Amino acid sequence: MDAESRGAGSLRGQMATAGEPRLLRAAAFSTEGLPPERQFAAWRDQCAALVEMIAPLSSGPGFAAAHQVWDLGGMALSRVRAPAATWRRTAAQIRRDSIDHWVIGISRGGEQVLRSANGCGTVPAGIPYGFSLNEPIEGRREDMDWIALFVSRDLFPERAHAIDAALHAPLDGPLGRLLGTHIEQLAMQLPRMTEADLPHAAAATRALIGACMSGPTAPLHDAAQQVEGTRLARIKAIIRRNIASPSLGPRRLCQLGEVSRSQLYRLFTPLGGVARYIQAERLRQAERAIADPADRRDIARIAEGLGFYDASSFSRAFRREFGITPRDLRAAAQAGLGGTARPPAAMPGAPPAFTEILRRM
Repeated sequence: MDAESRGAGSLRGQMATAGEPRLLRAAAFSTEGLPPERQFAAWRDQCAALVEMIAPLSSGPGFAAAHQVWDLGGMALSRVRAPAATWRRTAAQIRRDSIDHWVIGISRGGEQVLRSANGCGTVPAGIPYGFSLNEPIEGRREDMDWIALFVSRDLFPERAHAIDAALHAPLDGPLGRLLGTHIEQLAMQLPRMTEADLPHAAAATRALIGACMSGPTAPLHDAAQQVEGTRLARIKAIIRRNIASPSLGPRRLCQLGEVSRSQLYRLFTPLGGVARYIQAERLRQAERAIADPADRRDIARIAEGLGFYDASSFSRAFRREFGITPRDLRAAAQAGLGGTARPPAAMPGAPPAFTEILRRM
């Protein structure tokens, strides 16, 4: 974002009064104010919670990059302007953060090559392309202005299999291009929207995704896999809604999810088992609370609220999961230094950071 844009945004904020609609605020990050030799490292640290930036593809020392993201409630619109680089999202990162959203991206300039177990393709500028964060993927991109819509699977539990079937290929048909045009226009208009506009913009976007991402009809032999994928997404949502319940376990999940115990265990076997998944989700929620400077609760109280009643056991499990103790993370967050489990804390009153938005979806 240039100085003129920042100044205009600041002026609009100063002109707003209590009786006027408030403009939407974007979470933003830029390396442009850093020394050139530190820019790529700063960008890599910014992205580390979601993807690993491997290396820049230019020979110069600088890496002037900027990122903005708007929280749409169940969706997030991200805009990245960055030099050419390679990146990847690994299986270890997926196990750690359990973020499984869809991504519908479109480049306004510069191609990108994406590779995963389910496909490999070149994404030309101006053509939308979809992939999922629940599987390892790697990319090689040119200098680009990239707009991406992150979509929670919870928004389309009954259409998950159809959307999955449309991924890993350019969305080059009329409906795909219509969705791409909408995403580009959304990125242009969000800085001008007020908070009152947001529900209408989000509803229109959800409707277009449902209409344009129907995907091809899958073969009959894939039907069981599609049903299980939808069932897994539904049970994950149940876990998140009931994460603080002391009775949350296989028996309760079978009741709430209307599945048998054998079905439940089969669904979660690739994720390390249902008990492991519940514990990991509880640890992630504890990590978010402990790293939030605005959350003044004792660490022990946070842990007990999530079913960890032994402080020593909680601390050991937390360190295994995140590589830092709860006490050290709290101290770093309160000092504004961040920690190894997350990027530095935002300034008070600032929009939530990108990864925090994705975790809340």
